[in-house]
Amino acid sequence: MKLTMGEEHVIVRGIRPEEQLWGAYQFPRPYNLGDRLVVAVHVTDDDIKSFGETNRWFESRDKGVTWKEIDASVSTQCGLLLQNGDRIYFPMESGIKLDNYKFPSQQQLTPGYDFSKKAGEGTMPIPDGMTSWQGGVLIKAYNADRLPDSLSKKEWLAKRVPAGQTEPVAERVPVDWPCLTRVVYSGSGYDNVLKPIFPRGNPKLGPDGAVWVSAFSGEGHINPANGQYSPYYSAELFRSEDYGHSFKLRGHMEYEADGHEYPYQSGGFSDSDFEFMPDGSIVWFFRSTWYAYTGWEWAPMYMSRSTDDGYTWSKPVKFAEVGILPRLCRLECGTTLLCYARPGMFIRAATNDSGTEWSEPLELMTPGDRSHLANIKVDQPNFHDWVGACNNPELVPLDRNSALFFYSDFYYPDKDGIKRKTILCRKITVEA
Repeated sequence: MKLTMGEEHVIVRGIRPEEQLWGAYQFPRPYNLGDRLVVAVHVTDDDIKSFGETNRWFESRDKGVTWKEIDASVSTQCGLLLQNGDRIYFPMESGIKLDNYKFPSQQQLTPGYDFSKKAGEGTMPIPDGMTSWQGGVLIKAYNADRLPDSLSKKEWLAKRVPAGQTEPVAERVPVDWPCLTRVVYSGSGYDNVLKPIFPRGNPKLGPDGAVWVSAFSGEGHINPANGQYSPYYSAELFRSEDYGHSFKLRGHMEYEADGHEYPYQSGGFSDSDFEFMPDGSIVWFFRSTWYAYTGWEWAPMYMSRSTDDGYTWSKPVKFAEVGILPRLCRLECGTTLLCYARPGMFIRAATNDSGTEWSEPLELMTPGDRSHLANIKVDQPNFHDWVGACNNPELVPLDRNSALFFYSDFYYPDKDGIKRKTILCRKITVEA
């Protein structure tokens, strides 16, 4: 099996990297609507306070060769097509300031404090645990069952376009999430902001038509296996048997911070993706990098498998030395592709039906120092200067044996040779 990459095609050129090195003109989110391709481009800060801000949207009607900007209302047409004809889309939401809630002093925690007691409206309980990030951000974690009713709901916002209709209907989808943990940011630009919950992954249909989607916990969570607080992320996998009207937890993956099989310095398992393999198994890949926890922008990517429809999972094993935002897609020809990044960008293909063997990585961007490509050269580049990209690529099927790879490049020149933060795509073809 051989993977080949086609020419680069520009979707949009944005600001110069020296205007804002991190945040705007990053995180492309593509969709194949059949008659056209569309992609959302993030154009604001990378911050929980602005997750729900409007993206810029672009479409291509020639398989990704040329692109034009379109109205953001197209987002609701990008939902997953379900077997009943509905389309369901999960928009991102922004964090909520808890100005009207009273927070107790941590000094009120005593051996007699009752962690099973639910807080009254307008008040917050003492957190189940706390962690902190570089720069002075304090993150308090709360078992959602202990929060006042106004904050304890376990639900996602969905936009559903019913079969035969064109207008979306907003729907609050209940989620059965044991020990759901909500986190509140304070300090360093945050004034008690409650982080939103929404599925970060791309929803997919299982072989039986059920809807599956991945998500991850807040920065610190309650381990449902023992009820104890963990400062790490945990990866979650949800399944719906009623066309996305409700979801139940099917898979939960804790990061085992034992200092042996997994590196101790990690943010846990956060961004993840999964795919249904031809032999009936499911593969699940996990990011373990989180700079704010460790000071490292890269860390290994892990993989797990299930052979019983997601009820149980193998112990995760290291798949690659890097792996930000793993994304998988299965082509009509039967091949499963995986992309991952930071530093560098890579694509691999499963070479057997179980996903236990994979091709050597196809390198789409070097993991080496790219800072010499910048408009303004620096003697001591920081990490984002070095990589010159957000390294959050995406992958969508294009035709029977090819996919379209979407990514950012902070050093892509415009017609005048000025480097701009640019969103691009290129075709990846599987050759037997």
